[in-house]
Amino acid sequence: MNAKNDSRKQRDAAFGEFVRSKRLDLNIGLRDFASRLALSPAFISKMEIGDYKPPKEENIIKMAEILKVDKDFLLAKADKVSSDLQNIIKTKPDLYASLLRRAKPQHLEQFLNNLEED
Repeated sequence: MNAKNDSRKQRDAAFGEFVRSKRLDLNIGLRDFASRLALSPAFISKMEIGDYKPPKEENIIKMAEILKVDKDFLLAKADKVSSDLQNIIKTKPDLYASLLRRAKPQHLEQFLNNLEED
């Protein structure tokens, strides 16, 4: 197995471990969780131990709702970006790329706070 595959496997395992930890913290059983997602318990089990890749975006968003975590945070844990953000970035890729590369986190937080005040 090459380094890229090892890295992917580690990322998938970290996603699965996070999901399992949050699921258990909320006392949600494996079968109940799988049922809420319309996925098989076997898939969830394999995903949680890193044998399977994270599911598609819509299922990760459902997971985030069930686990009470931010959907973008959980998508990022799965090495994904939501399709709505991808579509926004595609409208002006140079502008959004420059903004994200140049902005410091504290400036973005201040910017968002100013938007909320308006």
